[in-house]
Amino acid sequence: MIERPEVPFLVQVAWFVLDDHTFKRCAWCHPDGWCPRVALSRAQILAWRRVRDLR
Repeated sequence: MIERPEVPFLVQVAWFVLDDHTFKRCAWCHPDGWCPRVALSRAQILAWRRVRDLR
């Protein structure tokens, strides 16, 4: 069986940010719906997935 690496804490926090923004907006959210925290969280998750897939 292939052993999956443990999800880093910052990636877990990024997932929490994405989950939280599906229900409510934060003070950083723009009126058009764009949020820098969501953009950063998505980038962190994508970067971790790329690193994980290389291993």
